[in-house]
Amino acid sequence: MLILIPGHLCDHRLYAPQIAEFDDVHVADVTRDDDIGAMADRVLANAPDRFDLGGLSMGGMVAMEVMARAPDRVRFACLMATDPTAARDKEKEWRAGQQAAVRAGGLAAFSEPFQAMFFAHDPSVGERLSETVAQMSDATDEATYHRQSAALNGRRAMLEHLDRCTMPVEVIVGTEDRICPPKLHESLAQALPAARLTQIEGCGHLVSLERPDIVNTALRRIL
Repeated sequence: MLILIPGHLCDHRLYAPQIAEFDDVHVADVTRDDDIGAMADRVLANAPDRFDLGGLSMGGMVAMEVMARAPDRVRFACLMATDPTAARDKEKEWRAGQQAAVRAGGLAAFSEPFQAMFFAHDPSVGERLSETVAQMSDATDEATYHRQSAALNGRRAMLEHLDRCTMPVEVIVGTEDRICPPKLHESLAQALPAARLTQIEGCGHLVSLERPDIVNTALRRIL
């Protein structure tokens, strides 16, 4: 089984090209918990004894927690467009402002400007993917948004917890990622004993949708 973990305000549509390409894909539920560790525990509780793993953005943070908690159960992993560091004060302050805006004006107050960052590097990507991103956001309720925001604020730094993760790991990031920039992935790949880093030229944050050819090739290498 390949378990794929969605990012913030995302669902199975984030991995549509991977679901179409690979057999026995399961998309994890990250809508019910307000803590990254609790999300990881839920993944593990519903996973087989041995499984393959992938996650993008917040999903990658959950995947790292899964790997750290049960390195003997994860055969291979793919960490995409993610952040192994704890939330910084500036990030928490920004998120508090966004949460206040959502309480006052609804989820679109956050989702519309945030989604624009996904496509700022290439408007043609927005033309191709903005409808899918909007559908995922529209399918998310405000309570889930606030739970996931709390989870992101409370995440722990992961680099020092990955030394026992000796499984093969693909680390993938777009060079134009405005949310989780490439430098984060360089340190992540260095912290993992058997990691391979791929930087996708000209690609933004949503690598699984924007460049599924490269992501699927990386998954084929490890599956």
